[in-house]
Amino acid sequence: MNRPQCSVIIVSYNNFPQTTGPCLQSLAREKSALEIIVIDNHSDQGTQDALRAAAGQDSRIKLILQETNGGYSKGNNTGAREASSDLLILLNSDTEVPPGAIPRLVELMTEHPDWSMLGPVSNQTGNDQQIHTKGTTVQEILDEGAVWCAHSHDCHYPTDILSFFCVVIRRDVYNQLNGLDEEFGLGYYEDTDFNYRAVKTRMKLMITEDVFVYHRGSGSFSKTSAAVRKMVKRNKKLFRKKQGHGHNAAHWRLKNLAAMAQYSAPEITDAPLADLRYKFNNRQTMARKLLPNSPIKRFFYLRRLKAIEKKFLARISTFGPTDIQPTLP
Repeated sequence: MNRPQCSVIIVSYNNFPQTTGPCLQSLAREKSALEIIVIDNHSDQGTQDALRAAAGQDSRIKLILQETNGGYSKGNNTGAREASSDLLILLNSDTEVPPGAIPRLVELMTEHPDWSMLGPVSNQTGNDQQIHTKGTTVQEILDEGAVWCAHSHDCHYPTDILSFFCVVIRRDVYNQLNGLDEEFGLGYYEDTDFNYRAVKTRMKLMITEDVFVYHRGSGSFSKTSAAVRKMVKRNKKLFRKKQGHGHNAAHWRLKNLAAMAQYSAPEITDAPLADLRYKFNNRQTMARKLLPNSPIKRFFYLRRLKAIEKKFLARISTFGPTDIQPTLP
């Protein structure tokens, strides 16, 4: 195989039919020069057998079966050491990647050597990478993602935190930051910690709206087990102990508003009007779903949202009628 354009690293743990299996099937449809490194964290025998079978069908897959479950950070660090490309893509096992997504991510990182990290948009992230989708099946959501991407042309913007469901990181950046901190154990907050360290060293984190990747996600946090809640609480304390309380990323709803505001920027409004309308409407729907519970916070949030809507309407009014609906009080 020729030297891969990127090394995709997937940490696997059980649930092959629901997670790693569909993820690998989606990557199998991508025919570009990929290296796929699967780190299995001591899954059950059925999962290990299924992974061996998948590796036997795709020569790009390098399978590493761990004897213990060392956690998400250790798994990715192991994969990074095995990678042969200068671009690493950390990909959650519960994702599905449409054809063309990875080549576009690689293309953007090649075109912009000053970008340190890059993430796509998705249906489930909990930050400004999340767009509104209403589909109930994977294919329906992927179809919505394809429509979104058809309305996005070279739309990228900086952020201070990327979701690690799918993130491109330059190998030298990963090494400079000494990879993911393995003290976070099985998972949670190791990605927040990595983002913080990257921003602290003035690295450039970017979101591209040109690429959509499906993410199954864990759903509502209220449905998670007591063990997971305990792990999250423990790792949150660990993160604050390591980094202090100085890293307070803006709430998701405010980041979504910032993404909406960019559609009024002169360099963005060079895009076709139909594309701007589509994406603004999508994020406007998301904004309405993210209303704060606090009456005071809601008041100031709605005031900011209305100001963004007003500016956008003024920007595009010269192009003709609009279907942008103002937010109700």
